[in-house]
Parts: sequence; C-alpha cells; structure tokens
Amino acid sequence: TVARVHSPFRILSEDATHKEWQKIALLVAKEANSSDSQGVVVMHGTDTLHYTSAALSFMLRNLNKPVALVGAQRSPDRGSFDGAMNLACAAVYAASPIAEVAVVMHENESDDHCIAIPGTKARKMHSSRRDAFKAINAQPLARISPNGEFVALTKEFAKRSDGKVVAETGFEPKVAIVKAFPSSTPELIDFYVGKKFKGLVIEGTGLGHVPTSTLDEKDSWLPAIKSAIEEGVVVAMTTQCVYGRVHPLVYANARLLHEAGVVYCSDITSETAFVKLGWLLAKFKKTEDVKRELLVNYAREINPRITGSE
Repeated sequence: TVARVHSPFRILSEDATHKEWQKIALLVAKEANSSDSQGVVVMHGTDTLHYTSAALSFMLRNLNKPVALVGAQRSPDRGSFDGAMNLACAAVYAASPIAEVAVVMHENESDDHCIAIPGTKARKMHSSRRDAFKAINAQPLARISPNGEFVALTKEFAKRSDGKVVAETGFEPKVAIVKAFPSSTPELIDFYVGKKFKGLVIEGTGLGHVPTSTLDEKDSWLPAIKSAIEEGVVVAMTTQCVYGRVHPLVYANARLLHEAGVVYCSDITSETAFVKLGWLLAKFKKTEDVKRELLVNYAREINPRITGSE
C-alpha cells in the first residue's frame, strides 16, 4: 500500500539543480524516519536520474530503508511504455531488505525483469532504449520482476535499521566537469578559476591524462592546474572511458599531475565525482580534508575489487 504521495515540483530532469536534490533529500529523510513507511520511491526523469541518485546516496546519512529512483524511457501513449513496470519493480525494491539508494529500471529490452543499480554506480548509457541504465564498474544489487519476485545479487548490502536518517544536504554549486580533448587549451582551467569555482572534475583520457608534455609549452595544462591548486581549487581526475579506473602512477604525465596535487578518483564515474565533490566542499572547510574524503568510500562509489580487465 502507498502511505503518502508527494509532488514537491514538476520539472524536466535537465532543469533540475542541486536545490532540487536538497528538497528531495529532506523529503525522503522525513519519510524514511516515519514509522508507517517501508521504503521510499522517487519518480524522476531519466536524463539526470543518475545525478540525483548519486546526490541522495551521499546526502542521506545513516539510511535505514530502501530508496528507489525510477523513471521511464518511453511515454505512456506508446505500446512500449516502460514506466508502469519500472514503478512496480521500484515498489518491490522499496519493500526489500536493502537499505540503500538504487536506480530501478529495465534490465533488458523485454518486460521480464528490472535491476536495482547502486545510486552512485548508475549511468544512462543510451538515449532511448528501455534498458538504458547500466551499473558501471559494479554489479546490480538485485533483479526484480513486476510480479513481486526479488533476488538479491549480493550478500553485502546495508540492511534495514531502526536508526534515524540524517539529511546532510549541503552542496557547493561552484563545481564543474571539464573534458580534456585534443587541442584543448589550459584556458579552460583558467576560466573556471577566474569565475571562483571551488572544485573541478577533469574527465581525462585513458587512465587519467590531459595535455601535459606538449611540444608547444603553451598547450600544456600542467601550469594552469598547478595554479588552480595553489588558489585552493580542488582538482579531481576521472576517465572518459566509462569503464575502468584512473591511475596516476602508470605514465609520466599522470605522475606529474598527481605530484601537482590532482586527486585521482579510482573508478568513480565523472557524474558521481562531480556530485561528491560538491557535497564534500560544503561539508569540509579545508581543501586537504576534501581531497582525503574524495577517496573515502561513502556509498559504493569506489569499487576496490574491479580488475584491469573490467
């Protein structure tokens, strides 16, 4: 049964900001702390669903019940509408033993199962397919059928508790994702520093690289990155490759960036790193604390078990 339905706002997901994440987190925490609720289902547009799932994963501390985020890739007027099944599966997850934030969407193009993906490990990998959301560098938490069948795919999950959820909703909006690409110039970094941004997530190539030892010294990002760090900007590195992790000690250019103070974010996705950095910058005053906490595993965002081939 449904205890309550809330509609705090109705917007397209691409129009959502961190302020909407904060409102959702406060409302979810209130419901999770209610004695008459088994779990919480959040309906959300799919374009930025994985940003919101990451935000809730960090903001909801001491989570005591399941929280499912769910959407639809197809509109209700189409025969291939997936929203009803996704919602049914999300309700099953909300009644499950797993007290974690998860994205619940179609596992494949058929209508037999959904999967529950950890909130910090979900990514929209296709613009229109019903099984657009995949678990990145992680396994799904559960497989769910709309008839109520629930199969946990891991034994290692946070369980329900009688504790009180605390919503830590602080977020520093002056954070950006900067994509490295051939012929990109260090002026990109200078721009954000000039605009007083507090954190940058650089989406580098391969294991975490940007133009560094260029033939023309003016093309190197290294001096601009050093200057940004000296100004107190926290600079984090992720990869454009989607799968796999970044590593600062394999190639010389990455070692130079690491020595300059760039934080290599293991296998954290770029979107999750962006959300986590904004959350940490609001939580900690000292940049060294933020840099340290970036590599602390708060909500499955880091998977220490993946290998080089995964």
